[in-house]
Amino acid sequence: MKTLTILAFLLLFSLAASMVWPSYGGVQAERSVSSDGSISYLPIVDVLVNTSRVIALNNLSLGFMLEYDWQTWLNRPVMQQLTQNASFKMVRIFSHRLEPCTKWNDTTQTGTFNWNNVDSLIRKLISLNIEPLICLGFCDSNGIIVAPGMQADPATGLPYPESFAKYCTAWVKHFESVGLPVKYYEVWNEPFFYFYKNWVYNETKLSYFMDLFNTCYSSMHSENETVLIGNDASLYKKFFDYWKGHGGKLDFFSFHKYDCDGTTMPDGTPLQRSEKRYFVTDSLWYGINDARRLWGIKLPAIATECNWAATCASGTDPRIQKVVGSVWLGLTLSAAVLNNVQYCIYYSFSSSKSWELAHKSTGGFGFGMINQDDNKPWYPYLLQMLMGSNLSVGDQVLYSGSSSGDVRTLSWLHASKSYTLVVCKNDQARIIRLQGFGGQLDLFRIDGNISYETPAIQTSRLSGDSFLADGYAVALLVSGS
Repeated sequence: MKTLTILAFLLLFSLAASMVWPSYGGVQAERSVSSDGSISYLPIVDVLVNTSRVIALNNLSLGFMLEYDWQTWLNRPVMQQLTQNASFKMVRIFSHRLEPCTKWNDTTQTGTFNWNNVDSLIRKLISLNIEPLICLGFCDSNGIIVAPGMQADPATGLPYPESFAKYCTAWVKHFESVGLPVKYYEVWNEPFFYFYKNWVYNETKLSYFMDLFNTCYSSMHSENETVLIGNDASLYKKFFDYWKGHGGKLDFFSFHKYDCDGTTMPDGTPLQRSEKRYFVTDSLWYGINDARRLWGIKLPAIATECNWAATCASGTDPRIQKVVGSVWLGLTLSAAVLNNVQYCIYYSFSSSKSWELAHKSTGGFGFGMINQDDNKPWYPYLLQMLMGSNLSVGDQVLYSGSSSGDVRTLSWLHASKSYTLVVCKNDQARIIRLQGFGGQLDLFRIDGNISYETPAIQTSRLSGDSFLADGYAVALLVSGS
């Protein structure tokens, strides 16, 4: 009777709920006796899966950024094997990291190019069935980076639109000439630093940037009409509204998802933001589905940078590689599936733990998911390996729910098996009690029982209908045919 009551409540709730995540009921408690004889009560959270109810088809694939580490990745077969093991499908690259243009002439709008490094990297990516995404043009708080010899228009502070468009088109034309099918581009990285400098919005500068972007868009499409071009400011409300109202061009929405603003921010804030920012419209950003509705076309969406935090001046946030960083990532990727995001690109593939600890003061290991010192993965990689190797485009997403807002779920069918990701975002132990799971059940778990400095996936075959989530945890449950 209890199971029927829960099932009935879930069905009723699902009809009324408007949030991203389904949930139901209250939290019970189970008596626990520790080794010293003390008695405590662990909360019980019910997790239910309805394998007969399909709520969506998955469109998400995983990816990562190659930054300063592009040559390390290219020269180390072990890193390429790790890439394949996790079934990553997209890699984003900054044009200036591999800059093929040795000298640009604004007068003739031509340049001298050496494409050897670019071609070596792109050929390797394509051989591994990975889509390259190239970001042409860059700015951050230190200013703008363009090809050597390219000048800025003193009236705008940006490159001359026609000249920069010719430079971007040279990339498209080159890949056509050598038979490399590069499809995805962004024009300019984080233009906020130009038109929203010091958090002061400047519509005049936004108009200059739109002129630059649209000129590039038209020129690149004239060379190859199949390329797709986006910009990572596209979900910022003021950008979006101006872009749509003044004829801005876009082939896909892209955005940079960093939810922690500093090493002292409590865990709860980024964990809450993981499920909302860019997924639910707020005062600054459109949620993806609202943006699609307002644009009038269901454009693809790509998180072209994604990590717990972007803090780097004194060092990176130590929580990036800890279990809580993977909890954030599990919540983000689950929300991305439910909001029909095409790619999430993790920033970045690798970093050196020893270098970061020797040169920075925060105790972080860098932004990477792989340690360059020994080619060993950290927890963010292990989570993405679990998901990427078991989740494909077109997989059916199943209805699932939890009795607690502290536990989130995502369920899907893949290769005749059902998979359920369970994410515990409260750092307190609890019992996860399972309903609706059939057949043999295998558990793959990430939690604090194994240190983040020597991370590993804990595996077991469940003999009952529950398991212990010991604080922050991400678990993948797999049931047979």
